[in-house]
Amino acid sequence: MKRLSALLLALVMVLCISPALADDNPYAVTEPITIEWWHSNEDQYTQFIDELCAEFHELYPMITVTPVYIGSGTVLAERLIAAIQADTVPAVSQVNVSYLAEYFDSGVCTDLEPYFEAYGIDKNDFVVGYRQTATREADGHMYSLPFLASTQVIYYNKTIVENEGLTIPTKWEDMDAFMKAAAKFNDDGTTARWAFVFGGWGTNYFETLFTNYGVEVIKEDGTCGLADPISVEITNQIKEWVDGGYAYWAYGSGSSGNMRQHFWDQEAVCVTHTCSLITTYRDKIAGSFEFDIAGFPAAPTGKAYTVLSGNHLVIPKKASQAQKNAGFIFANWVTSGEGSLRWAEVSGYMPGRYSAMQGEAYEALIEKTPAYEGMFANVDNILPQDSRTYYATCTQEWMKSLALIFCEGAPVESTLEECAQTINEFLEDL
Repeated sequence: MKRLSALLLALVMVLCISPALADDNPYAVTEPITIEWWHSNEDQYTQFIDELCAEFHELYPMITVTPVYIGSGTVLAERLIAAIQADTVPAVSQVNVSYLAEYFDSGVCTDLEPYFEAYGIDKNDFVVGYRQTATREADGHMYSLPFLASTQVIYYNKTIVENEGLTIPTKWEDMDAFMKAAAKFNDDGTTARWAFVFGGWGTNYFETLFTNYGVEVIKEDGTCGLADPISVEITNQIKEWVDGGYAYWAYGSGSSGNMRQHFWDQEAVCVTHTCSLITTYRDKIAGSFEFDIAGFPAAPTGKAYTVLSGNHLVIPKKASQAQKNAGFIFANWVTSGEGSLRWAEVSGYMPGRYSAMQGEAYEALIEKTPAYEGMFANVDNILPQDSRTYYATCTQEWMKSLALIFCEGAPVESTLEECAQTINEFLEDL
């Protein structure tokens, strides 16, 4: 990230002197053009991507899209910046949401507002959290299109829940009763079935469980709030469940895979994970039991937010006008309507527009995988990621401290105090 920041700063002066768009019908595709779409979607999606681009070409024969797999999200980000410096940009590029705010402010991306106006696209059709992520704070304009959006959800064993008369908690205050009712124990007191598994290997999987409750990672005065009483309270509550064998905190090497296996083997009733793996869960379960998806339980504040992850599509500002015109038509098509629902079907990533969550294609998707309905029902609880470049450093420190508490038995208050002190020292040096 530091390397990218330095490159972005160097680009600002170059991008500021880019020529203005032509006034004479700047958005028309007037002659055949071949454009590149850079992405980071791995081999399992290659055939689908090729089919999608071929379908687009049938609809828009003047435009040929060449998909180019660049590598991971980080590799793609570095390649895109290098391409901007070398004036060899693609027409469309996939970008992880964690880079967007910096890209917008650095002039990397094309302002999409004129295209929305020209094509009659209603910005209110974009899911609110996705739209906020795509919007530059300085001018309120959108500079990206939500593409492969994901968030955190609760996967639960619907068969167990219904057969045993359990109720998935919709409020945090109901969690304790659920833990006690859903967990099962062996004769020797060890856990035979966990009620809940918390994803502790990534900050997005647990952050809003705390912040919905009122915990502030960084307070308004610029200091860390992770050792404040409300943070201690909720940490103690989770520790009580973990120590009692009702739940466990998944952290460390292999933690994600181990958690999933426990769920597939029906050794855990609920797990927190990314919605983008819904097709993996469906295929691994293979009908051995029914599963469903729920949102995070609402805190006493009433908040039940999760955090947006995934990717958007951008059109580099340094692209030619012909590239931009063709690129927007493709990017808009692939992120709306049935195109986005087809992505949901093969990948588990969510559509970015409300209009896609209705109609025959939507109903067909729900019929094939009913758990999508619970996932889509919670889209308005998805928040943009915190765009402050230093925020992730703070939450990573927090993640390590929680692992010490839940996995190694470290004391709650002193561990959180040490965590807050470390973060405060880091913040003071900024």
